[in-house]
Amino acid sequence: MGLRTIAILALGIAEVAILQGADLTNITSFKPFVGLGYSPFIGNQSPNDGTYPTVAQIAYDLTNSVVFLASEIRTYGMDNTLSNIAGICNTCGLRCYPCAYLSTQYPTDNTNELNSLIAVGKENYPTTRGLVVGNEAILQGYDPNTLISNINYVRAVTRTNIPIGTADIPANFLTNPAVVAASDFVMADIYGYWGQISMTNAAAWTIQQWQALTNAFPGKKILIGEANWPTGGTNTMWSNPQVVASVANQARFLADFVSMAKSNNIEYFIFEYRDEPWKIQEGIGTIEQNWGIVDTNSVKKQSLVSCLSTNFSMQLLSAKTNRAQISVRTYEGNRYWLFGAVDVLGPWGNPSINFTAASGTNQTIITVTNNSQQNAEFYKAMEDF
Repeated sequence: MGLRTIAILALGIAEVAILQGADLTNITSFKPFVGLGYSPFIGNQSPNDGTYPTVAQIAYDLTNSVVFLASEIRTYGMDNTLSNIAGICNTCGLRCYPCAYLSTQYPTDNTNELNSLIAVGKENYPTTRGLVVGNEAILQGYDPNTLISNINYVRAVTRTNIPIGTADIPANFLTNPAVVAASDFVMADIYGYWGQISMTNAAAWTIQQWQALTNAFPGKKILIGEANWPTGGTNTMWSNPQVVASVANQARFLADFVSMAKSNNIEYFIFEYRDEPWKIQEGIGTIEQNWGIVDTNSVKKQSLVSCLSTNFSMQLLSAKTNRAQISVRTYEGNRYWLFGAVDVLGPWGNPSINFTAASGTNQTIITVTNNSQQNAEFYKAMEDF
């Protein structure tokens, strides 16, 4: 549970009214994050071993956790149960960028991936924001001209208005402008950690890399497809005492980056939702296992708790009478508790109410009415998600 409590002077608690706003599925502005990179593998599951999560597991992730943290997700493959993710997103109002993974080693798999992506595109879900053809395919040696052909093929066969794009590191877009030209959008995966940028400058450097791409390709939609900082693990590729994987550094990066991205109106995806133990198979140490904002057991890391608690506050809106309005800073759709007490230093007892945050705004207004049998003088709110 991520929590930070603020006590506030008010009158008694009896009746509580929650003022709700617009439809949650049409709002993207008031979540902790704009987007998350989502891969559903958990525990010993691995795409390399053919052990995939069930559809029920994916649905539980998305509807019980991810939807409360972000307005949209991007995915990393279409094989096996992964092809169900976009449809599940549609049922819970979570916007989605499904991705076909392309490999230089398995051409048959590439065909299946593209066909599955096309099938999802033809469903024309209102929550599908774009189809991603390849994730870091050029970085892994995929031919750029073949990638362009794939992009054009998906667009031609899908025959919808869904945008088609791809994801890679900024350098590969700058050296392959034809790939950018063929795409309706591109996702730039930008990592201060891998760039060996100090934590002090990591978030600003990430924004600068995005800005360089927008300057190079004016008019093209440029998203930050991946950004974050690892919370631990070993890295066998290099050692730099100025670039350290830790929970504290992830917390710092999230705080800095989310604020800067919002100021620049950037659509972005934090990589990633959950730690993936199977990535030890990538052979560069344990670092790739530790990028999640929740651990492999889906428990929130302290870095996420700190992020959720940022600016959490309460404010008394009305004059002190037998009725008072309290404004609580909230993330839409998320769950909160309100407690009352007669003494701020005494016991708070059971929560007086639990409520769901209003949609379309970053505050929920609670109306409390005095009750002669319980005259609470202080209130606190607690995040419960």
